Amino acid sequence: MARSYAERRKPGLWSKAGPTPRLMLGSLVIAAVGLFGLTRNDIFGMSFAWPHAALWGAIGWGRVGLSIRPMLILIAFGLIQDVTFHAPFGCFEVVNLLTYAGSTAIASQFDVTSEPLIAIVATVLLFSGAFLLLWLMASTLEDHPVRILPLVASMLTTGALYALIQRVFDLGRRPGELSGQAA
Repeated sequence: MARSYAERRKPGLWSKAGPTPRLMLGSLVIAAVGLFGLTRNDIFGMSFAWPHAALWGAIGWGRVGLSIRPMLILIAFGLIQDVTFHAPFGCFEVVNLLTYAGSTAIASQFDVTSEPLIAIVATVLLFSGAFLLLWLMASTLEDHPVRILPLVASMLTTGALYALIQRVFDLGRRPGELSGQAA
């Protein structure tokens, strides 16, 4: 009996990697995007929206359930975002952790790994909720509604780039699980 292509091919390095190396690589990607975000974000005089990369980790890492390491990393990135955006301490930590909790809740209720429609709808809802929360916090702190267009542009940039690199934020299995234990 002939085996399918998926059965014949050898597992790659990424599929063999456990949650810790995947978490570290995702953290490096977020940090690199964040560092580049500190530079000028205009090309030929046209400004472009920079993504909120920590939300990539919040959504991707939340799909395997609650774990302390991703939460600590999201808190650290939130502190850096607070300093970078001159926000009161705790604002971006709340957004990152609520997005992580939402991703975990959706993943525990639905099969987001093998159902692409659910994964897309969940991701769009999580990004929309995170940016709505950002807008509400910014508007509350400023005592007037802040401009929504820059946030919508950042949300679209964040979502489009996440669609391209989402596999980097897939931890593969729950932290502490051995290979082959994931259901």
